[in-house]
Amino acid sequence: MITGEARVVTNKEVKPGYYCLRLHAPQIARMALPGQFALLRCTTGNATDPLLRRPLSFHKVLRQLGEVSFLYQVKGKGTKELSRFVPGQTVSVIGPLGRGFRLPSIGPIAVIAGGVGVAPLVYLAQMANEQGLEIYTFLGARSSDNLLADPDLVAASTSFFRATDDGTQGFKGTIVELLNQAADQITTCTAAYICGPEPAMAAAVSVCKKLGVPCQVSIESVMACGVGACLGCTCRTTRSTKYSRVCTEGPVFDGMEVIFDDHL
Repeated sequence: MITGEARVVTNKEVKPGYYCLRLHAPQIARMALPGQFALLRCTTGNATDPLLRRPLSFHKVLRQLGEVSFLYQVKGKGTKELSRFVPGQTVSVIGPLGRGFRLPSIGPIAVIAGGVGVAPLVYLAQMANEQGLEIYTFLGARSSDNLLADPDLVAASTSFFRATDDGTQGFKGTIVELLNQAADQITTCTAAYICGPEPAMAAAVSVCKKLGVPCQVSIESVMACGVGACLGCTCRTTRSTKYSRVCTEGPVFDGMEVIFDDHL
């Protein structure tokens, strides 16, 4: 784990309300694994509001350039402040943190993302592609304005499927409806990787369970410390402790062990 200042290379709005922040952080870039995250301070100077850092999954890692990037949606004060950073400024970063994805030795694999849940899955897909695994990608969103079809993810995928609730791009319907239509392909997968809004993740896990496909999910949570001390980011699991810390025992969990409240 590294704590330090990282220089902003770019911080671009890729779609209305969605930004990609690229930082020069060579030590973190050498260590970061798919599914891990970093804690970013959203203020500059002596400002303390917002006080808590924001946890963001690694979106891409360019080790040769010593750079990492984060895809995020502007939702509140913290991410709004983060969107104001410009090239040349520095961001205080702690990372890499957490437990990442585990890739199988053989494929194909399924990558399933809803909305900005695609953030941690691009780096995963790139690494899977480098290992020669076939990748079936399923990307869903409310409309084409929210569909974050990253070109690198498209390039890494053997097959790429899009779904929008309003039909403005790809299949008209939810990503879960798309998954049910593509059941024959998903059944051939050795593993599935899921991230997105909790109800969509819960439904996607249910589909994988029905089809007998092991799956891993990336859980999002508000965090204070990021190292397991404050116990403020727990989620319900089937483990003997009943609750697991997202920051240290996750953010990646076996999909079958997460209890998604009333969604499953």
